[in-house]
Amino acid sequence: MSELCDQQEQSNLLLALPVDKISKHDKDADDNTTDSTTTGNEDLPERKQSLFKNQRIQQFFFKMYLVFKEVAIIAFVAFAYAALTNDAPKLSKSPAAFPFFHKDSVVTDWYHGELTAAILKSRESDIAFVMFYAAWDAESQAMRKEFELAARHMQKEIYFAAVNCWQPNSECRTQYSKFYSWPLLIAYPTHGKGIQYKGPFLATYMVKFLKSISRPFVRIYKLQEVNDLLTIYDAVILGCVDISPGSYNYGVFYTTALRFLGKDSLQEVGFALLTDNASCNDDIPSLSLHMWNETLLYTNEDWKPNSIIKWIFSYLHQVSTWVTPTGTKSLSMSAYLQPGPTLILFTPRNPLDYFVDYYALLHEVALEYHNCGDNRQIQLGLSLINVKRKEYHQKHLLLLKTCSIKPEGKLEKFPSTVTFAMPKKWANTSCLKCELSERIQSHCEQMKLKEVCHESEEPSRLCEKQDPKSAKNLIKSWKEEKCRMAALAETIHPMVFSERAHTKPNVSGWACKTNSSLTLIALDSIRYFHFANRLGIDLSLFKDRTAAVIINQKAETHHILNENVNERSLREFITNFTSTGLLRAYSSETTIKYKSIRQRIDHNSVQLLELTTDNFFSVVMQDNKAVIVFYYSKQCSFCSGISYTFLTVAKMFRSIKSMQFTRIDGDSNILPWAFTMDRYPTIIFFPSKSKSESRVFPRDIPITISNLVSFILVNLNPSLKLQVMWTLCNQTKFEDEKEICVSSLRSENLSVINNTLRAWRSADLRTKTKLLHKLQQLRNLNLLLAHSPNNESEIKRYLDRLQFINSEDLPVRNVEKSNQQKVHDEL
Repeated sequence: MSELCDQQEQSNLLLALPVDKISKHDKDADDNTTDSTTTGNEDLPERKQSLFKNQRIQQFFFKMYLVFKEVAIIAFVAFAYAALTNDAPKLSKSPAAFPFFHKDSVVTDWYHGELTAAILKSRESDIAFVMFYAAWDAESQAMRKEFELAARHMQKEIYFAAVNCWQPNSECRTQYSKFYSWPLLIAYPTHGKGIQYKGPFLATYMVKFLKSISRPFVRIYKLQEVNDLLTIYDAVILGCVDISPGSYNYGVFYTTALRFLGKDSLQEVGFALLTDNASCNDDIPSLSLHMWNETLLYTNEDWKPNSIIKWIFSYLHQVSTWVTPTGTKSLSMSAYLQPGPTLILFTPRNPLDYFVDYYALLHEVALEYHNCGDNRQIQLGLSLINVKRKEYHQKHLLLLKTCSIKPEGKLEKFPSTVTFAMPKKWANTSCLKCELSERIQSHCEQMKLKEVCHESEEPSRLCEKQDPKSAKNLIKSWKEEKCRMAALAETIHPMVFSERAHTKPNVSGWACKTNSSLTLIALDSIRYFHFANRLGIDLSLFKDRTAAVIINQKAETHHILNENVNERSLREFITNFTSTGLLRAYSSETTIKYKSIRQRIDHNSVQLLELTTDNFFSVVMQDNKAVIVFYYSKQCSFCSGISYTFLTVAKMFRSIKSMQFTRIDGDSNILPWAFTMDRYPTIIFFPSKSKSESRVFPRDIPITISNLVSFILVNLNPSLKLQVMWTLCNQTKFEDEKEICVSSLRSENLSVINNTLRAWRSADLRTKTKLLHKLQQLRNLNLLLAHSPNNESEIKRYLDRLQFINSEDLPVRNVEKSNQQKVHDEL
């Protein structure tokens, strides 16, 4: 604007001047301009260019400033609008917690997830068993019943609690948010860490575990008692420690026994504490691992539970053992089946019984089987097991007889409970308690028995009678508990015993005579019966639901003991296997599954017979019937697509009685090696006459309907091939296709006539008569196909006659083979 104003003032001055002055002024200006142009002609363009560039740069930055300013304003407005209009995120409230157990349950249910309160309450009891659950979890819901049954049985000894660890924002969920599965069962002793229960989720197994927690080791007085314990346990850890109050070594041994139960919930390895210092040879503390053939001493100076447990597992080896699969995918069975052949004994296992006779028999045979050098320790173990088996049988009968007597009466209720430390197993008298306990004294005063401990014998007996922890009452309670456990064990499964044999084969040292020795394990036939079914063993047919099988995974074979298990049969079974005198078993799961299934025949459906190990040969080896077998597997996803193709072809030929379409599950059915397939799906054609000339569908050709039909036609005998081709012609929908099909059928018929004539010329008189009759039927069939192809009934009648003619197709095939041989020789 200022420049414009200056230009306007200059123009006004020029208008005000006279003309002559203006002209003079212009001349001077012209002179000046000419001089200036001559002097600054070179500097003027550079200045203009620099000024122009500076103006462009200033304009660019000014425009960018305006753009950024506008963007900032727009962003500010947008964020302000979003902040004003957008509400806070709405979160759904967590579902209200509800009790998982019934209100009258003996289990304390902390369904709000109060973890601290549950742990503090658990620590008040000697032993507490806590279940961490998720209310929605199916396994937790199934576990609830078993946990309740265990709690009802042991509520007087163990405190049972349950904590909801899934409730959102709860204490348990906040502290333990990375649980991989539910439920989680942990036993808490009064002091120390909790012990996780990893056994089967059944009430009986939990009771067994809790009984072991309450008494994690056995007290023995002589070293010789270890041999008796080895007849019950697979191995024994013997400790010699100072058992005085506050002993550190005793605490380590006790903690080790408890923590070991976390890995051995069924207490197959026993802990024993030797209290005789003379037997310990004054070597305190000391620890030894007693096994079936050797004894190892713990020489590590690190006397800690973790170090001891690690040492035990590194040196522990068992001659026989129970195997308890977890129920999920694991390698528990693979560790025993992979190294070599394995003998599996299926027998009932009652966790409440401390002794299983059939497993003791297996352990006895295993010791004898591995006794290669007449080991004295093994010989002693064999004799003890044999004696203990008879002894436990007599004890069990006596226990059942004793416990069948009803108790005379229940113990009278005592208003107060007195607890004290017992220095010995039954070292307890009411008099001693009266002297040491003011509580007993006050109670005696209430009963008007102030001088019961010193003056009167009769009041002393009364005080002892009403004291539940007196020596007599403790013994009585122990006997009642023993009877209660025996009665409960009998209701779950009665204890069974094997038959005694007068003569039995000797298997001593057989493990050292072969390169592939047997591994001997036992499985509970009640819980793991499906393993036996998979191997073709119907346990209901065996005495005491006990059976034996040898699995040789490397050879892919298994052998079943087809008689009752006893001392003789089990040893003979091992002897025959070692001498390779056992036949391979072909039984499988399907032999049991299809035993009671009736075959239902529907004339409108495709009769696709499901083959098993039992009926495979009877169906496939039928005379005068071609059989097509489809091998499949449930694990084969490609087999489902091929099944549709196979069913479609079977439906096309369902009217032909001389052909049968079947299928078999190759994984579930065990067949001889010649009929076992290495891949699935596989289709095999078995001809009607020569079954040894079976054909496998080529694996380099896709399995389609047309390829499968062509494969069948190529392998059929001439008479059946004509019938199959006529069936295909009847299923065509267009006339031109049917004419082409009938023409092909005529050509095939003429070829059969030609081959039959050749066979007739070289046949004997009897065979010529049969071939002549066949030639008549073929000639009539050829005339019908040429002149009356729509006369289906007559054509079908002649085709059926060809099937009933007992003419040997073998001469015809021999003619074909001889012709092929002549052509080959000429070439």
